[in-house]
Amino acid sequence: MNQQTSESSVNEDDSFVQRTRELLAKGGATRRGITDDEYISLAREVWDRCVPDQVYRIKLLIDPVVEPDLAAESPESLRQAQLPFCTLIARIGADGELVDAPSGYVRQQEQGVFLAHLPLGSPTGGVVPDPAEPADYLIGFLDVLGFSSLLERVGLDALLKSYERLLAVALAPYSESRPWSMAHALVQDELIPALMWLPIQTAYFSDSLLLWVPYHPSHTEEFLRRCSAVFCASLAEGLPIRGAISAGRAVLDKKRGIYLGPALVEAVHLENESNWIGICLAASWKSESLRIPLPPDCVFIYEPPMKSEGSLLSSGLVLDWPRVWRETRRDSGLQFLEGLRHPSLPDELKARYDAASAFWLHSEQNRDWCLPPGWTRHTPWSRDGRDSRGQT
Repeated sequence: MNQQTSESSVNEDDSFVQRTRELLAKGGATRRGITDDEYISLAREVWDRCVPDQVYRIKLLIDPVVEPDLAAESPESLRQAQLPFCTLIARIGADGELVDAPSGYVRQQEQGVFLAHLPLGSPTGGVVPDPAEPADYLIGFLDVLGFSSLLERVGLDALLKSYERLLAVALAPYSESRPWSMAHALVQDELIPALMWLPIQTAYFSDSLLLWVPYHPSHTEEFLRRCSAVFCASLAEGLPIRGAISAGRAVLDKKRGIYLGPALVEAVHLENESNWIGICLAASWKSESLRIPLPPDCVFIYEPPMKSEGSLLSSGLVLDWPRVWRETRRDSGLQFLEGLRHPSLPDELKARYDAASAFWLHSEQNRDWCLPPGWTRHTPWSRDGRDSRGQT
């Protein structure tokens, strides 16, 4: 018993260290005007007060200031306090009953603790394929453009710092360090807010980033949003990305460094063929065998410029990253694109920025294309006081 308790404490402490590092990288301390040590003490107090049991087994630290999406379904009192709080997660069945709960079990709501539920039978159930064996994946291959020109313009030290920030702020928070995502589940014939396990993996090689997740129809929307979030964070760091997302068979063994398969080859070729700053969806998204659902608020039917006319690599769909930018930031991505379009760049590189700016405007002008007539999309930064139906 003491052995189990000791191992559990070690695992919990590792989780706390990893999670606080992530929240600090997102600005948990700086946005409050406190030191890192003060923030860690604040988070530690909340973390230690949150005690898992055999029903609420999973423990997660949430900061509503830097992760409003994860905090969205928590009690208003926790969100308004603007302090880190702890979430304990239990499994729940379609009948609304807690799984693993003994007879007469009751868990009282505690101060600073949010009791959340993971629907039983949610996609993959937290199980991932054996990475040494071929499996179906969604794969995002993202290439940071202009390393040579950036190196010449800003120097090695400045470029290194930007790239390190990209890995810490843009890549890690949207990968395996955050396997939980907001979702909805059908419980007692009613859609309820819930958490979904999304085991996204990441790797990077020089100026290329790789994200992947086992294919499941319910993984599609969140994976696309994560890829958009990485794109936006990278652009904000002054590191423009060109990328492609494919689907299909691959072996993606991070531990052994083995990355093989037609889906990966397709993504690499499409990324190299596209001639803009943005992310294309490969032709494999039209797979008859996978039948991948297409969330309409994540993609656009759009033909970006290609290096070769008549290319068959693209599905004719692109990632609507400007929507994610508008919904998560107050500034304009267009300004960042214009700022990176340096006068000294060759004309062929300027054309890529021009193509990205044109797509930004297309997304802006068609932001409500998938909504019923008269409806408008609410975003966190809406200033006109209107709801999603366009009514005050």
